[in-house]
Amino acid sequence: MRVLRGPNLWADFPVVEVCCDLSGHPPDQILESSISLYPRLSRWLPGLKRLRRLPRTDSPPRHERWLAQMFLETILELAAQVGERPTFAKLRHTSEAGVYLLAFQAHDDLPTANCVETALALVTAALGETHCDAQALLGALHVQTREAAPSPTCAALMTAARMRGIPVRRLSGEVLQLGYGVRQRRLLCTGQVALDPVTTHLTRNRDLLDTLLAATGLTCTETPVTDSHYRILVVGRRVLAALWWQPGADGSAATLTDVTSLIHEEIRLHALDVARTLGLEMAEVRVVAVDISRPLKSQGGQVSDIIASPPLDGYLDTVPSIADAVLEMLYRPGETGRIPLVAVSGTNGKTTVTRLIAHGLSVSGRFVGMTCTDGIYLADRRIDTDDCAGPQSARLVLLNPQVDAAVLETARGGILREGLGFDACSVAVVTNIGEGDHLGLGWIDTVSELAEVKQTVVRGVASWGTAVLNADDPLVARMARHCKGEVLFFARDDRHPLILRQRRAGRRVVFVRGQALILATGAQEWTLLHLGSIPLTRDGQIGFQVENALAGAAALWALDLPLETLATALETFGADLDKSPGRFNVLAINGATVVFDYGHNPSALLAMINALTVFPHRRRLAVYSAAGDRRDADLIRQGEILGHAFDQVILYEDHYIRGRLPGEIMSLFSQGLAAGERVSEIQTIHGWQHAVDAALWLAQPGDLLLIQADVIDETVEYVRRRLAASPYWESNPPHYPPLQTTPTDQTDWHTPDTRYLTTDN
Repeated sequence: MRVLRGPNLWADFPVVEVCCDLSGHPPDQILESSISLYPRLSRWLPGLKRLRRLPRTDSPPRHERWLAQMFLETILELAAQVGERPTFAKLRHTSEAGVYLLAFQAHDDLPTANCVETALALVTAALGETHCDAQALLGALHVQTREAAPSPTCAALMTAARMRGIPVRRLSGEVLQLGYGVRQRRLLCTGQVALDPVTTHLTRNRDLLDTLLAATGLTCTETPVTDSHYRILVVGRRVLAALWWQPGADGSAATLTDVTSLIHEEIRLHALDVARTLGLEMAEVRVVAVDISRPLKSQGGQVSDIIASPPLDGYLDTVPSIADAVLEMLYRPGETGRIPLVAVSGTNGKTTVTRLIAHGLSVSGRFVGMTCTDGIYLADRRIDTDDCAGPQSARLVLLNPQVDAAVLETARGGILREGLGFDACSVAVVTNIGEGDHLGLGWIDTVSELAEVKQTVVRGVASWGTAVLNADDPLVARMARHCKGEVLFFARDDRHPLILRQRRAGRRVVFVRGQALILATGAQEWTLLHLGSIPLTRDGQIGFQVENALAGAAALWALDLPLETLATALETFGADLDKSPGRFNVLAINGATVVFDYGHNPSALLAMINALTVFPHRRRLAVYSAAGDRRDADLIRQGEILGHAFDQVILYEDHYIRGRLPGEIMSLFSQGLAAGERVSEIQTIHGWQHAVDAALWLAQPGDLLLIQADVIDETVEYVRRRLAASPYWESNPPHYPPLQTTPTDQTDWHTPDTRYLTTDN
């Protein structure tokens, strides 16, 4: 079970996803046990929805689906018993036999894990016809619900924030984060906590408090009063409510009486003066007086205490709109606490486009928070070096109070695990789908299913936002129908049908005509730059980088940045080791042209090889590998592509074999290479550094060498050292076990060849 807290594959709101595995249960056992399932469950849960009769067929999937559906209905009924029944629920059969995914809407006050566990206990007992104390389980679930639920004030504030379009996140207990980045506000919904140490000191030091109150014409009691008194709530320089508080007899609960309509104008002004004097936007002023409808001085009244950040639950019945008043104190009319937020997804080019957009926002003067495959960046500072293209990293950036613009690479894995790390974005960019990547993981087996996952960022575009989509990729272009905001297409061809259609409709597009990058709205055009002025594209010769430049320019334009800023951003962003490490970095080493790139799937490799056609070199070498969690077919396909494009290929394996046998990845690559028309020599090495050493030693002046930099940081640092030590390397060959030439009719990996088991030494 997992909670998808942001827009996700199922819906645009948080859902709970449950994986139900019935593969270990024989179909006849399921059929026999299920006959008595509903009668027993309905005795424990009378409100349980009755499904259609259990299928009387020999089709195991139908029996399994019925049982999975009954499990889901039990979860929903339990949720209804302890709170609110989810209005959204779905069930899907995965590509794995007997495995189903169940999903239902998540509620803030629902202990989802407990509901699922209780439903599992009930269904298991009903199937096995074993004893089950259903009432005890329901009682425990009620207790767990009360413990998990937010306070009434917290719930009211979250509801009011969502109604106003303010992003809200419950950080812990009763602490809320409203808004993102520099525009966020944090609230503690319960507890008597002062806003700062000075205020704490002022409210606890009676002498000092008395001195400050004297400036408003009031006096303070020597100690806080515990007998009957009035409590006046001030929020945002307004008196919202007044209560008459009476202690309960013999330890019983205190009595609160609403006297808001009786408060005298002078007392109201005094309460406002007290809050202002202590610098409080929200406070509870406690007053000792005989009658709140009379002036305070005329009856010798005094201030008993001032509570900063008071608990508000007691006022909710009196002032139902108290949550709105608190939000009005924090945000002016029309403000939502949002910052420019860009989400970038796709199969290839995500990191480059993310970096380019972040660079453009930085040029405009923004403090940019960026997450990508290479880590987390706050302005120019890198605070994490892991793969940070998921929702947890996104939430960390949005929690930082310095960030006034966020650019978030959004990978498929994070979407499947937790949904998006935000509720809505200003701009969503989808670069491409191509032949896909990571297929076969998480029951996403086809490029169409992968496109549905990536499409989540488009569904996450706010109504005022923009989806930037690649018109050249049909699966990406179809995502336009799911966008609630504007759609801005980009393409390398100014005559592309979608570009022409958008222009006829008066909408914005970005395209290339000749060698010029052009922005257009309807018939109006602006020539932004010549491709020769965009270093990323290498004079427009690198096709996939032209597409990345188009995507980045379109996203920055969608954020309404001035055209001068767009031009400056593109002119000052290059594919070098500093700006875009591991993304088509071209270096000259000892007379050879060396290209470093992170591409690790068939689409990326095809685009890379197409880009290499601009280089005139006769002999071409490649150092290549891929992670073991790719499908066999994808590894073989990449080997085939390599075999058609390179004369010599060095394959390597490293720490990321991910469940495969040693040598298995290289064996699958070799199967594809065997079909290659160009490759004449295949070599295998264990360890990326040994492979890079070997390739750099073998490369001759005039050669073209592609190095697939899967471990970017280490590879970039190694290359820097390699360049600095060039004279040493020219006279001292690297020391590693001799390379082994592998015949193209590679033996089956099930009988590992010892040539693959080279040790690091």
